[in-house]
Amino acid sequence: MSDNGAFITSVENATLAIITKLGANMNKACLVVERSAKQGCPVDSGVLRADIQSTVKVSEAAIVGKIGNTVGYAPYVHNGTGIYAKNGDGRKTPWFVPAGISGKYSTGWITRGQKPQPYLENARSENMGKISGILGG
Repeated sequence: MSDNGAFITSVENATLAIITKLGANMNKACLVVERSAKQGCPVDSGVLRADIQSTVKVSEAAIVGKIGNTVGYAPYVHNGTGIYAKNGDGRKTPWFVPAGISGKYSTGWITRGQKPQPYLENARSENMGKISGILGG
């Protein structure tokens, strides 16, 4: 009976090297999309843009990269609201927004919602070629 210990160790080391390389490539791909999302993100105060972040999780089952926001209003900016909401998920009728400010809109205004600004989806779509190149390399 021959000793397969060295072979098993080399296979385990090769597997670990491959997984490490794939994790690094996923991180590079996420950073490409994150940078593009920040460039395409609408800006008012800059909080939404600054909050865009990416994470990569490596496990035995999968390597998963995620790019997104944690700011509570991010889904409303990205997917829209009211009659403009993606998939028709928004309110169907106009509504009044009261305001406590002086000037043109001192009493408030009527709105039908906000149009979607899908900066994350756009960033992914615009970079599919780069993502494929990074993950395939």
